[in-house]
Amino acid sequence: AVVSTQSTGAAQRNMMVDIKQVKNFISQLGISKVELEEEEVKQILESLVFDGFVCRTYMLGEGGKRITFYRAIKHQPLTSGLSRVPCGVCPLLSQCTPGGQVSPNSCVYMKEWLMF
Repeated sequence: AVVSTQSTGAAQRNMMVDIKQVKNFISQLGISKVELEEEEVKQILESLVFDGFVCRTYMLGEGGKRITFYRAIKHQPLTSGLSRVPCGVCPLLSQCTPGGQVSPNSCVYMKEWLMF
């Protein structure tokens, strides 16, 4: 799926946010005494993924650029978020583009995952 304004809105309704949104939220709340860089926010989010408190999802944006979204989860998963998302373990990810020979639209693994 290509990320558009419409799909970004859908992601926000499902509480999926990108690093910039988390950075802005932290800044608005004033919970950090220093201005965090996006890379620092990413490190925090990745730690939360590995601890099982956040799951990570990838979507393809315009030009095939991969955009990472994060979502809080309420329970401890049995597997990491990366192992559940087909794109996270796909050896063809670098060749995957909307409309390409390898594409999210034709990916049987993505279709099966979305049906879950």
